[in-house]
Amino acid sequence: MQDAQVIERIRRKYGLLRLAMHERMRRPWAAAEARELGWGGVRTVALATGLSRTTITAGLEKLDLPAE
Repeated sequence: MQDAQVIERIRRKYGLLRLAMHERMRRPWAAAEARELGWGGVRTVALATGLSRTTITAGLEKLDLPAE
């Protein structure tokens, strides 16, 4: 599990960006944060942001697609 400092850092960033991001932006942002963390990243980002693990996983799948 990621440490409390990492969770708090993500929580602060999300708090600053949340109102400026619509759902289509939140998914890839959360996915990028999770990917950067590696193993356990999806769970950590979900804890920090309140976004569902399903939403973050969908964002990860979208990151793997070629640019349109």
